[in-house]
Amino acid sequence: MVKLPVEPKNHFMKQRILLVITTVVTLCSLSGIQAQNLPHHMSITPDGRMLLTGTSPNNTYYDQSLVRPIYLTFSSPTFWNQLLANFSTKTYLPADLQIDGNFYDSVGVRFRGNTSFNTGTSQKKSFKISLDEWVPGQEYTKYNIFKLNNAAGDASMMREVFYTTMIKRHVPTAQSNFVKLYLNGANWGLYSNIQQLNKDFLEEWYLSNDGIWWRADKPPGSPGGPGGGWGDGTAAINYLGTDTATYKQYYTLKDVGNFPTPWDYLVRLAQKLNTTPLAALEDTLSNYMDIDRTLWFLASEIAWTDDDSYVYKGKMDYYIYYDENTGLMAPHEFDGNSSLRPNFATTWGVFHNSTNVNYPLMNKLFQVPSLRQRYLAHMRTIIAEQFDSSITNPIFNNFRALVDTIVQNDPKKLYTYTQYNNEITVLRNFINTRRNYLNSNTEIQQIAPNIAEAPYYFNGVQYQQPTDMQPVTVRATVTSTAGIDNVQLYFSNNIVGRFMKTQMFDDGLHDDSLAGDGIYGGTIPGYAAGTWVRYYIQAASANTAKSVRYLPAGAEHDVFIYTVAPQSVANAPVVINEIMASNSTTVTDNFGEYDDWIELYNKTTQPVELSGYYLTDNPVNLNKWEIPAGTILQPNDYLIIWADEDSSQGPYHANFKLSATAEMLYLLSPALEIVDSLSWGQQTTDMGYARVPNGTGNFVIQNPTFSANNDPTGIEDPVPAPVAMSIYPNPAYGQVQIQLSDPEQRDLEIFNTMGQSMAKYAYVPYFNLSTETWPAGIYYVRCGEMTKRLVVR
Repeated sequence: MVKLPVEPKNHFMKQRILLVITTVVTLCSLSGIQAQNLPHHMSITPDGRMLLTGTSPNNTYYDQSLVRPIYLTFSSPTFWNQLLANFSTKTYLPADLQIDGNFYDSVGVRFRGNTSFNTGTSQKKSFKISLDEWVPGQEYTKYNIFKLNNAAGDASMMREVFYTTMIKRHVPTAQSNFVKLYLNGANWGLYSNIQQLNKDFLEEWYLSNDGIWWRADKPPGSPGGPGGGWGDGTAAINYLGTDTATYKQYYTLKDVGNFPTPWDYLVRLAQKLNTTPLAALEDTLSNYMDIDRTLWFLASEIAWTDDDSYVYKGKMDYYIYYDENTGLMAPHEFDGNSSLRPNFATTWGVFHNSTNVNYPLMNKLFQVPSLRQRYLAHMRTIIAEQFDSSITNPIFNNFRALVDTIVQNDPKKLYTYTQYNNEITVLRNFINTRRNYLNSNTEIQQIAPNIAEAPYYFNGVQYQQPTDMQPVTVRATVTSTAGIDNVQLYFSNNIVGRFMKTQMFDDGLHDDSLAGDGIYGGTIPGYAAGTWVRYYIQAASANTAKSVRYLPAGAEHDVFIYTVAPQSVANAPVVINEIMASNSTTVTDNFGEYDDWIELYNKTTQPVELSGYYLTDNPVNLNKWEIPAGTILQPNDYLIIWADEDSSQGPYHANFKLSATAEMLYLLSPALEIVDSLSWGQQTTDMGYARVPNGTGNFVIQNPTFSANNDPTGIEDPVPAPVAMSIYPNPAYGQVQIQLSDPEQRDLEIFNTMGQSMAKYAYVPYFNLSTETWPAGIYYVRCGEMTKRLVVR
């Protein structure tokens, strides 16, 4: 038997997330700041008044404006047979990788997929590439896993890339694009390049990636499974009792996060979803599940007829994530190559599979009238925004311009060029056919109100920033030919998580202008200085269904925002004195690494205890890194913090890095008051950004004064002469060549990972060293201020 977790009370008591800006910073300038700190797929509009999710462009590796070539070179001439033999065990085969002129030694390569592996005599297999399989830390533009799909079952080659591109606007989904693969110099043709769902993915969508992560992946007929074909549920968050062992037959735990009993959370969600009476379901389930994100997920999968998903199979190929920041769970799309299926799915109903008790997300949620109307509002938004050939045809045209010639000349392709052309026509036709079918639904046709705008007011002034603990008024302009039943104002004093709601009125008594003029007023209570407030509007028609509409239409992931003016510490004794956001040759940390660094300075004549103070580069996570207990900064003394995201290297290594292009940095008191803050633009490598005069002046780019006075007269030591070093090959297999250029001709020294000196050599420009007797592992090669890592095999 399992002991269920304690009922949640307030997931935000320990995470009072605030947005900090100085009183002279406007919300417009805030948008530029936030772009550096929010998760990649969250952004603030240029006017600083809306927080959007899913609008950011893909990262570099998934850039959809090009087809990037990827070259894999295997040392074994029998690599293909070895890959085949390794398929069942998922064993990686070593290969060298070249991408964008970058070379990666000993990446791991294996075949992937289930049905996509069975390509008959064709060698067009799907591949998984692990960049760090044998070389720790090896990655390309932060990614260490490449997932190349052969698009089996899709003659257009673009179905999954198109689908993920479309649904990304409203649900977290993988980034995607196209690549061209070469094996040992031979053209292997076009592949869809789909992002791996892992911690990198979570980091791009959530404030942290340390939650619990499951994949529902038990196919029918597997040991422990009931068999009987797709669509019987089982792993659709069905309640299977309190024994966690039962759930382990149908879900794979991918990450436990920071939770010692992760399965308990899945059991609890299944229990609440399936056993709570419908009348109490919304209020109860909202404590455990992100209901709105779930409804967007269901609407997206049903609208686009993803038959390899929760809404059809009900027992594999979707993920569930528990977000530690909110205490809520939500499903995630996975494996979208079976979407846009015209043969049998074009006529999936708006409430597909909702009568099947094995699909509790549809079966239960759609029976709750308020959730049914919320779902319908989201479905109308998807139809209006996405099922429009004037929007989708340019996307198809752009993809085709990129891949057409590659497909035509693909020697390994699974389908003929004629089939490819025909299938693109099928996809184009699907858009119109599916739109017409969805719009034919009588509930979709119900009239929902129009909401024109919803600005906030403080002291009667539109968009004026409120002060500490002072309420604001929101006025929404609402009209409906079916009449208006009610208007609700949803608001939250946290950057993520649940909303509260209050009714809005058009009676002339709620700061809503005149009675009956269509302008509704509602009040958001006052919050503490620095608090970030989100809000959105829901309006319901006076028809029988009480059809609703939202502003913004993408609520709850698209919302309006404002901040409460923050408080600052007057005459703070400690300041941010200097930073270096691009350290190439200046100074190394205690592990010989050239990391970003931050210098704090006590400008007074008294010691200052910094225990419990915070440094952060993220205004939505003020307590991101806490200065260690017992830290006392002596008068006129300096403290260096290494901004390297590597706390394992010591107590003064922060859990964030600095950006050399543009960013902000905050020093905060234990009460989360601003002690000091700093913003900067483009930095120069190996130059400091320092206060001049020291401790009090404005910041200037100058020669670094690491842990020393910034004034010109205070610079006692010259900046070290730069050292150039190259190591080849790296990893080394018996021999390594090291080339040096050091004007000061300093000794070359080699250390192990414990910091122990293994060898020391007098300076020469060229070294040819034997590594045959060295134990395999990681070493550090240092000359002067230059340190590089060497891997020995």
